[in-house]
Amino acid sequence: MTKVISMLAGLYALLAFLVALGMERLGIEVSFLRVFSGAVVIDLGLLFFVYVGWRWIWEKVPRLNQWLYPDLNGTWAASIDWVKDGKTGLALGTVSIKQNFFTLSIEMDAPRSESRTIALSVKKDPESARPLLHYIYEVREKYQSPGQNMVYQGAASLVVDVATYDRLSGNYFTSRESGGHFEFRRTL
Repeated sequence: MTKVISMLAGLYALLAFLVALGMERLGIEVSFLRVFSGAVVIDLGLLFFVYVGWRWIWEKVPRLNQWLYPDLNGTWAASIDWVKDGKTGLALGTVSIKQNFFTLSIEMDAPRSESRTIALSVKKDPESARPLLHYIYEVREKYQSPGQNMVYQGAASLVVDVATYDRLSGNYFTSRESGGHFEFRRTL
């Protein structure tokens, strides 16, 4: 992401220089107010791009999913294989991923608990270039069981399926000495 931000800042500086140069060549007096108003328009355009417009560009240029990072926004069906105290099981849930150009968050709702992102890192595997998500989350149980901690933390490493960008999978572990495997499939 740092490279993308640097590239945008460089393009921004170049565009401001070209606008000022063009105005001067056209004989338009370059005043502070004109330069400032031009900068405001460019800033608003960049803000729109960061929060909304980038998704439109990703739809028009799907290769950006490979070159930068895929658009993971949406609702996902979660399959959670778990292991705790020698017992195993399967839980199903719904995941909501919210992403803009700079941030990404994951919220999960399962029958007995819900979770939200505490910290998240997106990167590409240095060898395979596959997109990866490493995240730490907080889980809140929906009802209290006697002797159980109502809130606990977990961490997961998920790999994005590069064939369709509609599947995330990977292992997780929690502060309650449990672990397992997540698989998320995009539904919307």
